[in-house]
Amino acid sequence: MVRKGDHVAKALYGHLATTDQRLVAEIARLRTRVKDLERLVEQLELDRELPLDPLPNVALDEDWVPATV
Repeated sequence: MVRKGDHVAKALYGHLATTDQRLVAEIARLRTRVKDLERLVEQLELDRELPLDPLPNVALDEDWVPATV
């Protein structure tokens, strides 16, 4: 039976002091990964706001003939 408030205790579990070094290492790895993903999202949002570079003007050779299929 799940009691009211149990989900909060589980959510706070990562903030508790622990001596299990595997758990400590996993929490540190996950926090680093979250920070990396947050930076990636910021960069993608900035990139999306920048205007695209216009295509360069390319002069076609007058002898150019499109290929026929």
